[in-house]
Amino acid sequence: GLVDSGVSFTMAHSGRTVWKSDVMARMVAAARRGDFDVLLVGYFDRWQRNLRRTLELIEDELHPAGVAWVMADRRLVSGDPNDWDEMVREAHEAERYSRRLGERITDGYAAKFRRLADPGGNPPLGFKRTPPSRALAVDEANIRIVVRLFERYASGVVSTDEAAREIGLSTSRVTEILKNPIYNGWVSRKGDRAPAPWRSNPPVDDALWERVADLRARRHRAGGTPHPARVDALRGLLSCVCGRRIRTDGTMGTPPRTRKLHPEHERCDAWGPQASYSSGVWEEPIGAQVAGIRHDARTLATIEAVLTAPEVTPTDANAARIERRKRELAMEHVDGKITDVQYLEAMAVLRKESAELLTVTLTPSRSLVDRAIAYVRDLPALWSAASDSERAEIIASIYRRITVQGPDFIEVDLTPQAYALGLALALPERVKWVGARPTGFGPATFGFGGRRSIR
Repeated sequence: GLVDSGVSFTMAHSGRTVWKSDVMARMVAAARRGDFDVLLVGYFDRWQRNLRRTLELIEDELHPAGVAWVMADRRLVSGDPNDWDEMVREAHEAERYSRRLGERITDGYAAKFRRLADPGGNPPLGFKRTPPSRALAVDEANIRIVVRLFERYASGVVSTDEAAREIGLSTSRVTEILKNPIYNGWVSRKGDRAPAPWRSNPPVDDALWERVADLRARRHRAGGTPHPARVDALRGLLSCVCGRRIRTDGTMGTPPRTRKLHPEHERCDAWGPQASYSSGVWEEPIGAQVAGIRHDARTLATIEAVLTAPEVTPTDANAARIERRKRELAMEHVDGKITDVQYLEAMAVLRKESAELLTVTLTPSRSLVDRAIAYVRDLPALWSAASDSERAEIIASIYRRITVQGPDFIEVDLTPQAYALGLALALPERVKWVGARPTGFGPATFGFGGRRSIR
């Protein structure tokens, strides 16, 4: 005497969390409305793999609505007391199977992470899986897209949304890419971090990665800000001595000039009573500092001497390897795979290696030193010929933070790339304004801090 109601519900979802799905919610709503009297399900283990939610749906939703639940492959009816115990056992077994399967998959991913430094899952943009191990490898055909994205964002003149439009990706995906350390040669899984096979030559080198991470952190702390139509050469770089970032706040005057605003000027005694200034108050001296970079023979010789000096650095990679092996030994000991004696002997060897961990001496290659010298020598001409947007990119590549107190400079902090090029030795600490000065400027001579400000 049953009649097909014409109502059906189909979904593809994890059995552990299917109760959260929109389709399940629609099914419960239809039951409450009286759209059907019997819910016919084909296979028990495809219904749900969650005992608690199965019982809740039957006892709290279907039965109060006058709906019986029929499981076809097991020939069980929820309203039959003789079937209740079997129904509970089947629901428990379905959940137990799901949990065990999840544990096996997790163990497999963990083993692959230990052996191959592979985090598992789908490869991110710029990577692919190679047979036979299906381990991750750099995809040369697509990694250039990612590197270009990092370079554009690091320039400081584009937002995440703007970079996403240029690359042709969604903003959320661009955000995830910029946060993913795999592009810097590191993989992580459940809190563990390990160097990837490409760590020695990552697609995004350490300097570029740090610039992007620092810029993301500064923009995150500052929140969203309106962007003027003209190029803001100091976008994201200015900070007050109180620690607050100086925001771009529209334009003023004729011709229009970008205005910089202290968000909490009324609480900052160091800033003074004036809420905002024209960005030219700081923009012009910074431009003069870049244009006036010293490139005489004495300065270039000093830069060469500093850059060619050997640098002693700890072998972080070896330290990470030793710590990782210690954790692996501990797990093998807990699992009973090695005896107490074997564990203690192996740990003694690792502790000895750790105690004798040496530092390595790094000497820059001649090509890097020549590149730095050429950059310092060519920077004035490059600045002179650059457009406004290109000048903004140059400034963002040189300056990490510019600390001011009202219209006065306190200090500037350079980017890692700028230090690597020796610019801290070549940029003048004082510049002089020649000729008429725009309204809002103070003294004719601008200093970048009373102490040595380029640190």
